[in-house]
Amino acid sequence: MGKFKEKNGKTMVGAFLQNVAPNIIDVVGDVLPSNGALGIVKNLIQKDDKLTVNEKVEALRLLELDLENVKDARSLQKEALKQNDKFSKRFLYYLSTFWSLIAAAYFFLATFTPVHNDKIADIILGFLLGSVVGVMMNFFYGDSHKVK
Repeated sequence: MGKFKEKNGKTMVGAFLQNVAPNIIDVVGDVLPSNGALGIVKNLIQKDDKLTVNEKVEALRLLELDLENVKDARSLQKEALKQNDKFSKRFLYYLSTFWSLIAAAYFFLATFTPVHNDKIADIILGFLLGSVVGVMMNFFYGDSHKVK
């Protein structure tokens, strides 16, 4: 539940709901993994009797904006692929390759060599695997929710 709350507190709708209806974030965090929960959140917003009509409208508007932001990132990549400049066309792949190599090297070093501070190594490893690698996988291979 903690990761779900942290991740969705950084979206516009997540921040809004944490202030006006934290119970929705708690329920979703208890029953779902952090991926693909926006459709369920929409249903919970509509059915929550503690939210006013205006709060529901605002939460749903922010949810739609969050979904648009996901589409915008993929649209931007589609446009980059149409360019003649090879660096611009391939930048996302270069960036992803760089971070994949960094994550793999750190994973190898943190796993198979002596580490001075286990807690810091665990935090960095969790960030690299959970955020960097996870975001790249979601971008290239899609998330569990469908964006139209």
